[in-house]
Amino acid sequence: MPDRSRDRSRSPRRAAGATETCCALEACRDAHRWAAYECHFSKTTFKTEASQVRTRVIACHGQCRTFILCEKGQVPKSIQKAKDRKELVLAAMTVRMNPYRHYSKMWAQVLHMSAWEERQGHGSKLVSAVEELLRQEGVDVIVSYPAPTQQAESFWNKMGYRGQDPSLLPDEELIPRCRGGPLWPEQSLSGEPLERWEKRLAACAQQPREEVTRTRPGGDGRRYREFVWRPKDLRKRLASEVTMSALQLQKLMSSPVRRRMRGKQPPLVAEGSIAQVL
Repeated sequence: MPDRSRDRSRSPRRAAGATETCCALEACRDAHRWAAYECHFSKTTFKTEASQVRTRVIACHGQCRTFILCEKGQVPKSIQKAKDRKELVLAAMTVRMNPYRHYSKMWAQVLHMSAWEERQGHGSKLVSAVEELLRQEGVDVIVSYPAPTQQAESFWNKMGYRGQDPSLLPDEELIPRCRGGPLWPEQSLSGEPLERWEKRLAACAQQPREEVTRTRPGGDGRRYREFVWRPKDLRKRLASEVTMSALQLQKLMSSPVRRRMRGKQPPLVAEGSIAQVL
C-alpha cells in the first residue's frame, strides 16, 4: 500500500522553528546588493531584464530598496565573493517605495522576489520580515504582480495577496509610470499584462501631506509631470537600522495569528501596535 503518512518536513510549525538561524536586513552595503543581484539573476524570469535589475538593486534607482535573508553570521562582506557567488543570500526582495501624493504614509510595490532554493520557506520568511519592517516605517499597502504560473500565484496567495476590486490604493496612485504615475505595471514574457495583487499591512488614519512636492517632466516622451520625492520621504530609518534578528524573525513566523491566517487575508493592524508581534 502507498505510504499515506503526512510529510511534516515543510509544515508551517516546523518552518517557524527553523527560522532561528535566519536574519533579515536591508541591503545597505555593496556586498549585500551584489549578493541580492546574483540571487535575482539566477532566475530565468529576470534574465531578460538584467539591466533593470542591476539598476534597481545596485544603484537603488527608481525609489528602490532591497532586502535580503541570510544565515545568522553569514551576511555577505566581500563584493568580489558576492559577484563570484561564494557569499550567498538565502533570498532577496526588491521593492519600490511610493509616498502617497496627498497623504503622509507610503505604499510599496514588489519588483523582484527570488530565493536561491525554492520550497524551503526562505521566500515566505523574507516576505513576512519585509512586510513587518515596512509596516514599521508607515507602509500600509503593498502591491505585487505574480508571474502567471501556479507556483507563483500559490505563493503570493499563501502570503495573503489578492486581486482587489476596488483597489486598496487611491485612483491617483494607480496611474502607470508611462503616464507620469507611480505604478509600474508588469508583463509576462509574452507581453500579456499581469494581474495586480494587493495586501493591506495596517489600518491607520491618513494624515494630509503638508509639504509641497516638486514635479518634473516624466512618462513616455516626458509629456507628463511626475513627482520628485526627497530621500526622507522614502524612508523613516537609515538602511543600516532596518534589520530583523533571528529571534525576532522566529517570533514573527511562530505567531499564532500568522499561523492561523495562513492563506487568508491578514487582520488589520492598528498603527500603534504594529511592533507587538516582535
